[in-house]
Amino acid sequence: MSNTQGTNPAPKKNSLIALLAQGEEQARRAMSAVDRFVDDVRRRDEQERNANWMTGLDGYDNPLAGLGESSLLLSAGTFLPVNLTRNIPALTNAYRGNWLAKKIIDMPAEDMTRKWYKLSTALPLDQLQKLKDLESKHSVKQELTNGLRWARLYGGCMVLMVTNDPLNYDLALPLIPELLSKGSFRGLLVLDRTTGITPSTELETDINDPDYLQPMYYTVELEEDGVTQLQTIHHSRLLRFVGRELPADEMTKEEYWGASELEHIKDSLMRHENLCANIAQLVFQANVTTLKSGDIMAMMSMGTTEAKEGIARALEFENQMRSSYGLQLLGSDDTMENLPYNFNGLPEIYQQSLMDVAGAAEIPATKLYGRSPEGMNATGEADLRNYYDTISSLQERMLRPALEKLLPVMAMSCWGYVPEDMRIVFEPVMTINAKEQMEMAEQHMRTIKMGIEAGIVTPEKAREELQAWSERTGVWTKL
Repeated sequence: MSNTQGTNPAPKKNSLIALLAQGEEQARRAMSAVDRFVDDVRRRDEQERNANWMTGLDGYDNPLAGLGESSLLLSAGTFLPVNLTRNIPALTNAYRGNWLAKKIIDMPAEDMTRKWYKLSTALPLDQLQKLKDLESKHSVKQELTNGLRWARLYGGCMVLMVTNDPLNYDLALPLIPELLSKGSFRGLLVLDRTTGITPSTELETDINDPDYLQPMYYTVELEEDGVTQLQTIHHSRLLRFVGRELPADEMTKEEYWGASELEHIKDSLMRHENLCANIAQLVFQANVTTLKSGDIMAMMSMGTTEAKEGIARALEFENQMRSSYGLQLLGSDDTMENLPYNFNGLPEIYQQSLMDVAGAAEIPATKLYGRSPEGMNATGEADLRNYYDTISSLQERMLRPALEKLLPVMAMSCWGYVPEDMRIVFEPVMTINAKEQMEMAEQHMRTIKMGIEAGIVTPEKAREELQAWSERTGVWTKL
């Protein structure tokens, strides 16, 4: 007789695991579709975390607390491609129709050229004045400002140096300033991206050229003698302005241009405009009058078309009477209530929206909106100094290369040669007050006096130095 009767067989080694797996599968079948989706996401994230742990990737994650990558809300966000720079009509509409967009584009461009520059050279002042006269005659400062402006708006702009020298007439050939004759400079022609500038695939390979690895030629539609035709222009004849710089791969996609300054502030600007529109709409609904009538809904739902139209005409008539004479007609069972809207908190939200736009534009709110700084002991001076430091950086990146290419052409046209000691010095962008101006004049005067006493500077050179600084110091302007 077997002694195994009434006894249970020994459990298999993996029976507990099988039971757990079976229970988990039954639990998944009992889940709703949403729960199964969340469970799948959790499983996938856990597998990715395990893989990242094995490969040594850094990061923070807390599955139990739902923080880091385990949070569906936090891990679902991503950045999408931005293609606003290619949308020329949208950029133009924003510039023409939105005062903030226009100011964000214009203000830094105008500040870069507002104080202009001076030449550090041993040339006499009368010779330097001839160059200034040539600039004024052809509106050089204004045209360069426009070039900077449209580069910020469209991501890129070209300015053609126009000459009438027979030896440099072919625009497809390199411009050699040393071969220009006196009086050959005829001004600047601004060509923004809306004019259809097409860069060539052939690049400049001379490492000593300022336009190294930039397009060798540009094809532009130019009008000559009333006829518009395509013209190939060598890059040496063009002053190149690029908007916000991009990585190499993105710049290649943009045909060696940059990005519009409106591209990275689009979201902040649109949020601000939507907020303003909603606040304006709330003003119209700030005081809503509610009329309660016991049988009006029954009449609207069960009445004839004529009855409904009669109710609508009666309400319209009552609304007109109330608006014009302050009179309201009510039935014996009707009541009226005014529901005013509470605007608490909206001013703070609006102010924060303004700060968000100013931060995205990298322009202090005191300058962008023309308002006094807020807060205890607030002067806004630190913000302005940071802004003007940014303007100085933009001058070095965008304006100096253009002037270093333009000034030799103007010098040959004006003097017939290019001085070897000619250096460009940008004037301080930040305006100083009267006290600081006087202190600067006194310090400059003491420095010149020390130079004369040491025998380093002659009285004649000291006189020229004082006259050269007179525009900044406000003194010795009649020397």
